[in-house]
Amino acid sequence: MNDAKPTKTKIPPHQDKILHGVAFACTAFFCFTVMSAMNKLLTGQHHVMEIVFYRNLLAIIPCCAYIVITHKYHLLKTGQPFTLALRVTIGTIGLYLTFAAVQELPMANATVLFFMSTLLIPVLAHFFLKEYIGIHRWIAVAIGLTGVIIVAQPSPNVTAIGVTMALGAATCHGCMQVLLRALKSQNAFTITFYFFVGGVIVPGLFMPWVATTPTPESAFVMLGIGISGGLGQLFLTLAFQRAPASLLGPFNYTGLIWATGFDIWIWHIAPGWPVFIGTAIIIASNLYILHREHKKL
Repeated sequence: MNDAKPTKTKIPPHQDKILHGVAFACTAFFCFTVMSAMNKLLTGQHHVMEIVFYRNLLAIIPCCAYIVITHKYHLLKTGQPFTLALRVTIGTIGLYLTFAAVQELPMANATVLFFMSTLLIPVLAHFFLKEYIGIHRWIAVAIGLTGVIIVAQPSPNVTAIGVTMALGAATCHGCMQVLLRALKSQNAFTITFYFFVGGVIVPGLFMPWVATTPTPESAFVMLGIGISGGLGQLFLTLAFQRAPASLLGPFNYTGLIWATGFDIWIWHIAPGWPVFIGTAIIIASNLYILHREHKKL
């Protein structure tokens, strides 16, 4: 997936910083849950495309200031332009679908459906990064998908369009995280910066038709979305550069704790039985995948 001849050999697994990767991943998923809750607060006030635009615009401003102040213009260079562009494109689409799904579904339901990305990561890593997957992990992926089907059952709070968007977002999340693994030789700031650039340009094309003037309250919420989303993106990049994608994927589950808390605290919605059963199946499947990953290492 490199666009130029590689100048470095592949980093062996023992050189990965697993604990650092786990810490960065947990922090990233917390930041993303906060970002999602703030996005949900804007439901009916601003178009999702508009929220995506402001989220990235607010995040890119300090990045540009950092480059100018420190004169680190070398951070704008990359040896993998095609892979980075693909990551930016998929990431922007995934962010839009994520925001749209969270506005359509309870946060807990949307979060569990996003967990499908953890099932897809080993599969995508197998095809694109040539990471080996044995029959045990293939079976675990298949079982985990039954949990996704259970959570996707329709109810008064769970709409078909919301489920579709959530599953589309999960697919984008899985692709994006595998691409981050492929970009492990690139500077984390560089990857994050160009994600923000793409996230401003693409939604910006739609702003003449969807933009509305933010109120002081919504402007404050959008600022929070930009800060939490920017930090989450940076921590996620750092995480997947320090540990295998298939190992970090299950730490998505920490986001469910926060999502459930926000549902109960802000929207007074408690998760139904499909969420608990589906989550148990998905988590069990991914724990087994993680177990097989450790055996492989």
